[in-house]
Amino acid sequence: MNDETKINVNNLHNDDETTQWNICCSHSSKAFIKYMVTVVMSIIILLFCIIMIIKSAPDEDNSIYFSLISSILTLYVPSPTLSLNKK
Repeated sequence: MNDETKINVNNLHNDDETTQWNICCSHSSKAFIKYMVTVVMSIIILLFCIIMIIKSAPDEDNSIYFSLISSILTLYVPSPTLSLNKK
């Protein structure tokens, strides 16, 4: 194996937990800020979809809004698992 094909494994670790960001008088980890931005954007999209469904006429097609709602909810609802309780 020559020097060009070697991979430096030391540079592959994730610095999200150790990197601190200072934003608006807040000293938080990078991962927390990314997570909160995701949550806020999800809430905005959910509220938009719900408002558009409420305001729409009964004969309008609302399938896009229901699809968006179900897509956002799949981010937060854990997938079902079958756990065997061995006693």
